[in-house]
Amino acid sequence: MLITAVVLICIAVFLGAYLLSYVLKQKIPPKAIVFAHGGAAVIGLLVLLTYALTTARHHKHWDSIIVFSIAAIAGLYLFSRDIRHKNVPRWLAVVHGGVGLGGFTWLLIHVLN
Repeated sequence: MLITAVVLICIAVFLGAYLLSYVLKQKIPPKAIVFAHGGAAVIGLLVLLTYALTTARHHKHWDSIIVFSIAAIAGLYLFSRDIRHKNVPRWLAVVHGGVGLGGFTWLLIHVLN
């Protein structure tokens, strides 16, 4: 279950990097990639949350869940701006990506140890 969460979040990270390239060039990101990025991230977060609630292991990754939840809140705001055809703040897209990548790195370090 933990590996599934890591793979889904990894897919979301790669799709997010692709989307960030569009935002930084001030182009409209493809909606299919936007939905795939958000879907992979949400499902990965839900799998990670399910793991944390059902496992008997000591480290339940609550820290990563909190970081991903913060990134998800920023992502929802970015999505709402995009879907209403408003400009997406580039600085917030960079922060959103940095927080998500930081959470993924933190999760990966703990999974590999």
